[in-house]
Amino acid sequence: MPTFDSTLQSTAQPSAVSTLHPDTFQDARKVEESSKVEGSSGVKATPWFVFAMATLLGAFLVFQVQPVISKCVLPWFGGTPAVWTTCLLFFQVLLFGGYLYAHCLRRFLPPAVQGVVHLGLLIVAAFSLPIHPSDAWKPIGTEDPTWTLLMLLAAHVALPYFVLSSTGPLVQAWLSYEKQDRSVYRLYALSNAGSLVALLSYPFVVEPWLSVSQQSQFWSLAFCLFVIVDGWIAIGLFRRRSRQQANVSSDTSVNAECSAIHPAAYCTWVALPAFASMMLLVITTHVCQDIAVIPFLWVVPLSLYLMTFIISFDSPTWYRPKLIAGMTALAFVVIGIIDWAPASARMPIEAVSYLFILFGVCLLCHGETARSQPSTNHLTLYYALISCGGAIGGLTIAVACPFLFQDYRELPVAMLVSMGIVAMAFMNARTWMAKSCDWKSSRFLSVGISCLVLVVSGWTLANERSDTIDQRRNFFGVLRVEQDERRIQLVHGNTIHGVQLRGENHATATSYYGTQSGIGQTIQRMQREQPCLQMGVVGLGCGVLATYGREEDTMDLFEINSAVVDIAKEHFTFLRDCSSSVRHVLGDGRLLLEREDDAKYDLLVLDAFSSDAIPAHLLTLEAMQLYRSKLKPDGVLAIHLSNNHLDLVPLTHRLARHIGLDSREVRSQADEVTCTRSARWVIATARSETFWDDESMATAIEPTHEILDQAPFWTDQHHNLASVLNWTL
Repeated sequence: MPTFDSTLQSTAQPSAVSTLHPDTFQDARKVEESSKVEGSSGVKATPWFVFAMATLLGAFLVFQVQPVISKCVLPWFGGTPAVWTTCLLFFQVLLFGGYLYAHCLRRFLPPAVQGVVHLGLLIVAAFSLPIHPSDAWKPIGTEDPTWTLLMLLAAHVALPYFVLSSTGPLVQAWLSYEKQDRSVYRLYALSNAGSLVALLSYPFVVEPWLSVSQQSQFWSLAFCLFVIVDGWIAIGLFRRRSRQQANVSSDTSVNAECSAIHPAAYCTWVALPAFASMMLLVITTHVCQDIAVIPFLWVVPLSLYLMTFIISFDSPTWYRPKLIAGMTALAFVVIGIIDWAPASARMPIEAVSYLFILFGVCLLCHGETARSQPSTNHLTLYYALISCGGAIGGLTIAVACPFLFQDYRELPVAMLVSMGIVAMAFMNARTWMAKSCDWKSSRFLSVGISCLVLVVSGWTLANERSDTIDQRRNFFGVLRVEQDERRIQLVHGNTIHGVQLRGENHATATSYYGTQSGIGQTIQRMQREQPCLQMGVVGLGCGVLATYGREEDTMDLFEINSAVVDIAKEHFTFLRDCSSSVRHVLGDGRLLLEREDDAKYDLLVLDAFSSDAIPAHLLTLEAMQLYRSKLKPDGVLAIHLSNNHLDLVPLTHRLARHIGLDSREVRSQADEVTCTRSARWVIATARSETFWDDESMATAIEPTHEILDQAPFWTDQHHNLASVLNWTL
């Protein structure tokens, strides 16, 4: 017959990103006495299904709101992966606060007062809806994006999320007033089921079928339903006027039975969940940077992270450290030999490998944390420390690392620490099917591995690239300036954003903007026909396009990242040498164009899609309509679409045709002599057919009817980057 402790270990599961439910368990004798007091009061019990529904709905909404609100605000902050990292930090810290609120409410207030306080909080949270922010919150471009985003989240979603985050522990605690059997613990399974359904349904059901505003409305309506269900339970507490005397009188005896906890256990409960949380943020950021910032790629790491909690705390039989470590080590090997794979296959293989490492390392961290569960008397402290570790991990990656490092140095360091954890787990587990590690007998081996990891990590932190002359990191990513004897170039992540030759050829148009490229041919053609051009450019890079500027021309340069502007002025001479009148405008290109009421351009250039993480909001129907409104009647729209992983050309053609512009694709080949790269540009205009008859457009490719019919169609409310992924291997 199973003991109370074994029953607890087989049922306790987390239902949150970085924390577990606070302690709602009582000592077995304490619960039995409590039930006698309740039974004698004759209080009518609230139906069990109400508790189950509140738990299921609360867990669903907790995990559904994260991709919903993130996608709402993503376009306002340049579509950068830092939006999701900042949102995760916000939700982790707020989740910790909600769990502390639930614990204090249950511990210090009698049931009736708990009901009054929580019902009031539910009502206030309902009046804070909807969660969709208004246009008044759109950033201007000069403010700090991190704090602006945090304030926006606090104003629109903080209170509802805070209430939802406290649901799991509170509902279980309130059910324990009426039932003291195993049905209380079944709520853990329901909570985890609701969380996974929320995460996995978003990219496959919610995002494809509901617009952004509809997602917000759906979530708000579901929250109102939750308020009714949770409020029903809270009102039921009004009939319980005081705390059970049996609970109070037994506190002394319970505390007397508490066994001492070794200090190492406290470190385990904080450090391992903290590192698992760090890995979640580090891997999510890396995958999003190398592919694209889409909710699907946010949801997958989060789902894997949650699954490691479920597996670890469901039953000890699931945890096999040597087997888990061995399989995780294979993923490290795959990443080490990824350069041998075909170029087109590297991205999916690398993404899957990193996600597998995340799953394996988090499973080891959470498995060891679950294996060190204390007696039921210490569960409050146990869960509080685990949640604290999750919050510490989020703060470390989202706040401390950008302050300490000028690049993403946390990724190689996290990978090194992960290798150390995997190696120690593999060596300390005696057999492949062992359910635990023998840390005591392998203490010296663990110390040796730890020292090796520390030494290599220190060398990694101290090592700098010899070709890097400047490096800057901010909300929008890492910018690196590299130089050799022949050239100097600007690199953002893994993407080159401009090259300048040194010496007498410093004014040569390079990279994607050479004279044979689509934009080069277009500008030269228009300059032959018009004495002066008014040009708008979204995306500065290092300023290569300024080489085409004549004294009679004007250029408005829109750039969201102030560090890009500074680097272009300090390390490159394109802007200084430009004869045209140049105006710099800082902020998101689309938002800035919306504010340019009187602007009309002969040529509008969009150069924001060559990175792996693209701003999808710049390629929607509404965005294209805005661009059309900013063009003169015979104006030309030029869009740079060179991208390693995304084929945006069919989408752009279809959008251009929808707003009444004729479009062609112009491809150019790389030339090492002039440091030009192969490029794809789509040129769109409302001019007559004679525009395309010119010799400069002789190589322009007209889209076929088949391409237009099969092309995706994006709007602000519906856009899915999976529809433009280049799956050709």
